[in-house]
Amino acid sequence: MLRPLLYKTFFELGKREVSRFDIDSLSPEAAQSRHLLDIVARNAGSAFGKKHGFGTIQTARDFQNAVPINDYDSLSEYINRAAAGEKNQLTTEDPFMFATTSGTAGERKMIPVTRSYIKEFRRASVVSGFNLLKGHPNLTKGIALSVFSPAEEGRTAGDIPYGAISGRLYMEEPKLIKRFISPIPYEVFIIRHYDSRYYTLLRLALVLPVTVIYTLNPSTIVMLGKRLEMYADSLIRDIADGAINPPQALPPEVLTAVKPFLKPNPERARALSALLESGMFKAENIWPNLSLISCWTKAAAAFYLQDLPQYFGSTPVSDITYGASEGRGTVNLGGEKQALSIRSHFFEFVAVEDWEAGNKKALFAHELEEGREYYILFTTSGGLYRYHINDIVKVVGWHNRTPLIEFLHKGGNISSFTGEKLTESQVTEAMLATQKELNFRARFFTLIPVFRPEPHYELYLEFDGTPVQNENALGEAFDRHLSRLNIEYEAKRDSHRLSAIKVVSLPFESYERLRKELVAQGVPDAQIKVSHLNPKSQVRQMIEGFATVAVGQH
Repeated sequence: MLRPLLYKTFFELGKREVSRFDIDSLSPEAAQSRHLLDIVARNAGSAFGKKHGFGTIQTARDFQNAVPINDYDSLSEYINRAAAGEKNQLTTEDPFMFATTSGTAGERKMIPVTRSYIKEFRRASVVSGFNLLKGHPNLTKGIALSVFSPAEEGRTAGDIPYGAISGRLYMEEPKLIKRFISPIPYEVFIIRHYDSRYYTLLRLALVLPVTVIYTLNPSTIVMLGKRLEMYADSLIRDIADGAINPPQALPPEVLTAVKPFLKPNPERARALSALLESGMFKAENIWPNLSLISCWTKAAAAFYLQDLPQYFGSTPVSDITYGASEGRGTVNLGGEKQALSIRSHFFEFVAVEDWEAGNKKALFAHELEEGREYYILFTTSGGLYRYHINDIVKVVGWHNRTPLIEFLHKGGNISSFTGEKLTESQVTEAMLATQKELNFRARFFTLIPVFRPEPHYELYLEFDGTPVQNENALGEAFDRHLSRLNIEYEAKRDSHRLSAIKVVSLPFESYERLRKELVAQGVPDAQIKVSHLNPKSQVRQMIEGFATVAVGQH
């Protein structure tokens, strides 16, 4: 069978990239400098390169002196011209697509993607994939159930496709990989109807030997688990009959793509039915070789990990590594260690306290200090130069001389309307501690600052199961844990500059409804990242609307 051979081939090829990474990790200064100067030299003829004197840059310090720190707005004129089809804007190599990205319900950003950029991105993927296989050898016994967003959502004025980079990376995979390792057809992920997409994905997955579930957002995996229970009877009937009956009829092109999976399979249906009747219709029994879930596990995403055991039992969970459409920040070294992806892009760092004080002197990877927090800047072959992605990372150790880093949270997502400087990480940790203390589970929550009648926070919360009857006690416990984690918050509460937290219960399935509405508005599943602290105005209005309806129903 070809599948074991493909895994073996990938493992052997992966060894080479791992070896190169280990060698470079001994001298990250030299490795990063080489990579930067290669990017600069290749793009000296671009409009951006000419304006900033790429042709005269000989060192990384020269680069810092010639190029200011950028954000999306400062590069947007070049991006817009490239999207319109103009050549040689940020890069001399034409972008073949634009990756769409934004915060949930935020303005869409168009990140240029070149073939060179994809090559950079894949270097990190190879190292990470090698170490996952090494740590979880049973992965080779089956297939990856990957969940991604459409690669093409539309086309720019210059007729260049734009969409999700996750979908594009899948489309770029060799045919043999798509057939034997990630066989769910791409067409499944362009199904617009939310529940029908999940239903179809599960209908196919239930007749496949799944060994790893791989997607960015853990809340997406939870949704799969919930629908596995919700649609169990219908899914089993479809498997027996060789049919597919999602909540909404599938488009013809999707039916054509999934047809090879729809052969009648009464034996599999009987086995699944027996699991259902015995109360054992759980992922770890349905797919006995399921060995790993790979998704975000850091920062706000950590909150949703508590739901995974309910649906996936004791299946190990590994962080999918730090990255975004703008670039790949880390590689997985195994054992949950993530090193800076020094062979993918060029990186700089500004200490958080320096940035906030107006001092934006950027450091190189080898100049960082363990235990400190930094804003990270990306320079890539896609045309992002000294790009401020607004992410805060922490150095947690070293691999040779290369830093191990951990994503903490987005910069600027700090609530400080009385000087308390609350971070999303603190809010998430406080909720996890409150759940443990009061023995309840939250399906979703977010904390919103409210200015009147006195400054205070409102905690919007959807319970998962039995709610806490005494909301005042819940608010007090949450308040106490926030005070433990943040001395400034504690001081503001003690001085009554902040009033007590008000708990607002959300109706059942509020988070599900929120996700559906955002997807209907065009937000890809993978980009649904509702902040646990002061979410964006559109999301906030939706959440407050759910609460208002709930109050009106009482």
